Amino acid sequence: IFYTGMTFVNTTCATCSTATVQLSATVKDITAVTGDPAFDANAGDISKATLTFVNRDTNTDIATVPVSLVFSTDTKVGTAVYNWNVNIGTLDSNSYTVGFRVNGYYTRDAATDFDVVTISKPIGTNFITGGGHLVMSNPTSSAGQFAGAAGLKTNFGFNVKYNKSGTSLQGNVNVIVRGAGGKVYQIKGNQMDTLTVNNSILTARTAVYTGKCNLTDITDPLLPMSLGGGHSFQMKLTDKGEPGSTDTVGITVYGNNTGALLYSSSWNGTTTIEKILGGGNLVVR
Repeated sequence: IFYTGMTFVNTTCATCSTATVQLSATVKDITAVTGDPAFDANAGDISKATLTFVNRDTNTDIATVPVSLVFSTDTKVGTAVYNWNVNIGTLDSNSYTVGFRVNGYYTRDAATDFDVVTISKPIGTNFITGGGHLVMSNPTSSAGQFAGAAGLKTNFGFNVKYNKSGTSLQGNVNVIVRGAGGKVYQIKGNQMDTLTVNNSILTARTAVYTGKCNLTDITDPLLPMSLGGGHSFQMKLTDKGEPGSTDTVGITVYGNNTGALLYSSSWNGTTTIEKILGGGNLVVR
């Protein structure tokens, strides 16, 4: 199990106690893990497994979700995701130990996989905005059921901030993906769940935004085809200053209810990593 979800999340406002934590993990058949002493040569189908996220502080299950294949041709690697609603009450910050239990045709329940998720109330009026494009290319490439085709652009624009009273997030995100076979997909969202900003290093301000999005096939702009709504969206970005030529971003979409990887802008085999912009600029404040 490789945890790929949030480890630090802000509540929805400076006086709010609730946050939505996007828990996600990549689960691999042992044949896909190099150097593990438990290796065997007989690969199974990891989609026959389920994954339970566990609050190890109380040893209570958070949720059990399916494991979905990243690539239909590779039965050894899958992903799972769950949006966990947490209330820290009157605390300014609280940390939780999150564990994982694999069920179904597979089994694993190991303390070595534990991770820590911290939830804190935000300070200040943090916001992110930007636009530009990525070029889908090696050494890491786009992945998922609606991946971008190699050599083609994925365009994006976004704006996420707290409202004037600082009580809720508002904004939108728009991503255009050019896939194989001339397919074009649009990812759009205006439901904001979390925004976490780190301004401590001025030359590399970072942020993570999560929310919900809709996915549409817009290959024929006169006949758009819905590919579902309520999908889990995550954007990780680094603002390295003006003019933005070295800024980086990583975009991930997981399927609503299934946890399937629908889109990754740059997949390294386990998770989405940030990629340098082909053009544009990102602003984190």
